[in-house]
Amino acid sequence: MTYKKSAIQVGKEHYFKGYDKLERFISYFYQIDLVNKIKPKNILELGVGNKTVANYLKQNGMKIETCDFDKDLEPDHVADIRNLPFKNNSYDLVMACEVIEHIPWKDVDKALNELNRISKKYVLISIPYLSISFEFIFRFPLIRKIFEKGFVDIFFRIPCFFKAIKFKEHEEHHWEMGAKNHSKRKVKRILKKYFKIIKEVRPVLDGYHHFFILEKL
Repeated sequence: MTYKKSAIQVGKEHYFKGYDKLERFISYFYQIDLVNKIKPKNILELGVGNKTVANYLKQNGMKIETCDFDKDLEPDHVADIRNLPFKNNSYDLVMACEVIEHIPWKDVDKALNELNRISKKYVLISIPYLSISFEFIFRFPLIRKIFEKGFVDIFFRIPCFFKAIKFKEHEEHHWEMGAKNHSKRKVKRILKKYFKIIKEVRPVLDGYHHFFILEKL
């Protein structure tokens, strides 16, 4: 399968000037927490950003390598997610958080095949979920004794099935889950070609990032 090589969509400075807002750190927490629950022996992170997650995991004893197609971000490996230079079954866990929406939908199948190929068992991805959402967080005395956690989270959403993502050169996302022509059902259908969906996770206060823990078939 051939594909058009992507242009660098954002420069290195994008990840260091106003990038790490509260929602971003919530996403970082969930990435780290899910990795710790999987307990992999070695990890490949695709899409390094500013390396916050990779540096944290490395400092906490995880064996992790990074890969990005932008050499200016100084990853361990420079490569495109659709054509990865690694042997089959190279990593216990492959991470690609907020990555695959940066390539055209027609190439997603190729990217997922590559993630499946190089993973020994697990893949962790997150995808932007375009929706109108409402979330209410409640905290009150004795809540931990009643619910065994520090808050009650009430959340509901309406996918933006009526809104199309119109990609232009040097913009970021070609598509998003929940947008027109890219329903959650459609996204899960292509994931299930290569993986068993072990778990889905919606971060508290960050409904835009939707996580999938996947196990290769």
